[in-house]
Amino acid sequence: MPAWKFFILTFGCKVNQYESQSLREAWQRLGGLECAAPAEADVLCVNSCAVTAKGERDARNAIFRLRRQAPDATLILTGCAARLFADYRPRPGAKWAAPDLLIPQEEKSRLLAGPWAMAEPDCAQADAPHTPLPAAQTAGATSTAFPPFRIASFKRARPVLKIQDGCGHRCTYCIVPLTRGKPRSRPAGEILAEARRLLEAGHAEIMLSGINLRQYGRDDPACGDFWDLLRSLDKALAPEFAGRARFRISSLEPSQLDARGIETLTACRMLCPHLHISLQHASPAVLRRMGRGHYSILMLEKAVASLAAHWPVMGLGADILTGFPGESDADLRLLLELIERLPLSYAHVFPYSRRPGTAACNFAGQVPQPLKLERAARVREAIERRRRAFWAAQLTLPRMLVVPDSIRRATVDAGSGQAHALCKGINEYYVPCFFRPPNGSASALLPVRPTALTGKGLLTEPLP
Repeated sequence: MPAWKFFILTFGCKVNQYESQSLREAWQRLGGLECAAPAEADVLCVNSCAVTAKGERDARNAIFRLRRQAPDATLILTGCAARLFADYRPRPGAKWAAPDLLIPQEEKSRLLAGPWAMAEPDCAQADAPHTPLPAAQTAGATSTAFPPFRIASFKRARPVLKIQDGCGHRCTYCIVPLTRGKPRSRPAGEILAEARRLLEAGHAEIMLSGINLRQYGRDDPACGDFWDLLRSLDKALAPEFAGRARFRISSLEPSQLDARGIETLTACRMLCPHLHISLQHASPAVLRRMGRGHYSILMLEKAVASLAAHWPVMGLGADILTGFPGESDADLRLLLELIERLPLSYAHVFPYSRRPGTAACNFAGQVPQPLKLERAARVREAIERRRRAFWAAQLTLPRMLVVPDSIRRATVDAGSGQAHALCKGINEYYVPCFFRPPNGSASALLPVRPTALTGKGLLTEPLP
């Protein structure tokens, strides 16, 4: 088979990054060569996200841009926005382009056999602007098997390890259950084998990721739950890798932070003292309308206090959604007050995005877009104050462990204001750190000491 070139563009979540890496490795085994420029590729693949309207719009813009850059290449759109693309109707006279193939999320794993494997009658061709997907591909993601994605390495220093897919919770604002389908859990033995493979390949940090980790094991009792999995990974790998490598958890629900969850977190020797919480809001009324009445803010605050007794320094992030239908000024005040109480070190703040097919799309009390953006800005300002305070407190630490991401030119205002060839990495608390390129392994846990605070992160120096 003659050599062929491909280019993959990935949007969205860590799970998408994992699946793109799996496609990359599969296509390389089939003789494909990854290229850095779309114009050089024979095959272009857009792995899309549809969590927000912006994500869907980014995918459409990417299709238009890539079509211009490589008009003769085969252009594939897959991921969560692919299903929605089939129903998209551009404004009259609008400039846009269609992919050659629309591969909905539940069919994405078929691409592992190669992009040509999709040129079969039951795969959606998108030569015309309004070509719909066949009924079998628009009825919903119904597969009950865990998708057969696997990786042996990762394009970045800190790989993602996918352990779960799908979600059955049906938050009223979320389109993911429609695009990713029901929860499916990866067998613990497969997860352990892949984690070991990545650690033995030299990776010093692995992110355990899924669409909803709270639902790990619900489809297969043999898997146990997420805490069972975390304990088993630590038990099997810590004797060999503790101190040399670590795990990071992508995202947790507040309801997972019960006594058993906290006991597991504090007992694991390979776990970063950092959590990212799917918080969304602080108002009980807003949470109920979101379909997230399964936890309370008091529950979260108690859990964070308990963790602080074991993790004196802890990175704490959150996802926050503002401008949800019915959100009042009083609701926003509750959110801002919680931000002041929690030891947050960062947050991802999104204005509510109306998604067709979700219950909240038709709720009364839709917040005007300018007000949504104003409220999101106020929340971001509050989060920024917390972030700056957390970064400043990091300067008092005598030691931290950093995993390098990349070497790049960076202007660091640490007295000299000069540009240096610095390595950028992340410490255990999920704070960006800059330091001179190490002499040893570029992916090892590097002990450093913080020396100065910059607008981009911490300036550090290596320790013996």
